[in-house]
Amino acid sequence: AVTAVRACADTMQTQSENLMQSLPALPMDATLRAKALDLGVALKDTSNRVMFELALLQGELSEGTADGAATLRRLSGLDAALMAVVAGATDLVDQMEKAAERDERQEPAFVLVIEAVGILLQELERAKAATGALAAVPEEPT
Repeated sequence: AVTAVRACADTMQTQSENLMQSLPALPMDATLRAKALDLGVALKDTSNRVMFELALLQGELSEGTADGAATLRRLSGLDAALMAVVAGATDLVDQMEKAAERDERQEPAFVLVIEAVGILLQELERAKAATGALAAVPEEPT
């Protein structure tokens, strides 16, 4: 589960970098560009925060100081943090879709953002499934 959440955070970091590098060169409404770049920043910040928390958790797991229930709660919380930032992009995606329908020159920016969100949703599903699988494993008595 830790590996799946880390992979999701890594993917989020990569998508953030891709958006922040590619969006400035694409034709799009200035307001939407600002919102899309804000999304890129939010993705990066969330990814960094999750990676930091995972490093702390990994240290506790290596030392044997983390119990199963606390680990599951922390991983679930990290899943939720990753999902929250992606879910926050839905309004932006809708606005970009409408802009692309009005002006086809804005379609590449819309496609870039919708593909990033789609990739992130797939990774989030993997992370959530791995965390869910961890929840299904009975904790060994101490």
